[in-house]
Amino acid sequence: MRHQLNSLSILSLLTLALLPFAHAQAAPNCSLAASLDAASYATLTMDGGSEADQDRAAYDWSQCRAAALGASLSRNPQLRARIDTLRKQYRQMRDLESDFAGIRNGGGTMYGHAVPRSYAPLEDRLQSLAALARTALGGQTSRQYAQTIQQARELQANYVKTLRDYKPKPDETYVPYVAKDWNAKVNRYEALGKSIMQTLGSRNDAATALGYSMLTDWVFAAQE
Repeated sequence: MRHQLNSLSILSLLTLALLPFAHAQAAPNCSLAASLDAASYATLTMDGGSEADQDRAAYDWSQCRAAALGASLSRNPQLRARIDTLRKQYRQMRDLESDFAGIRNGGGTMYGHAVPRSYAPLEDRLQSLAALARTALGGQTSRQYAQTIQQARELQANYVKTLRDYKPKPDETYVPYVAKDWNAKVNRYEALGKSIMQTLGSRNDAATALGYSMLTDWVFAAQE
């Protein structure tokens, strides 16, 4: 049973925990979300100040904004599909980053809470990426953009290497580390990063540089 729990993602556990309360939750106020930043939306919609309330507010705001962005891209189905794919992959990476940190530190609810709360800044970045991709500004190239892309590649490669090199110290008996599961997660994480890079392409333009920079918006570092 413990092995099975370790193989579940933190986000999956969090989602399961919220299911019994799904019908009690008020529907997201997407009209409000369209006009407010994530923090203001949370202030005006949370029934309480619990960790779960904060998670829900961040998640709802992000889902509302994602739906609105998709609607605005209805006449550009290719771009909409790319943004949807990137959103899904970046969210999965944030989920795994929380998993890695939680395992290294012996668990804790903070790692699960970090996942839905990471969606709001991610959505802000995706909105900017879509805006760039729809204008000539996104296609402008520069040496700085090329450097941003290269730096993101190097930082992400170092992050993955750090994860691969990790092994708990002998006295860290509290760490729920299972080598096979850990390595499978690292492989999945690396594959997601490569898939994102493939989707973004290799042009040294503003839109591509922004997309690459989002790779390193980690919710937790690869090591403490």
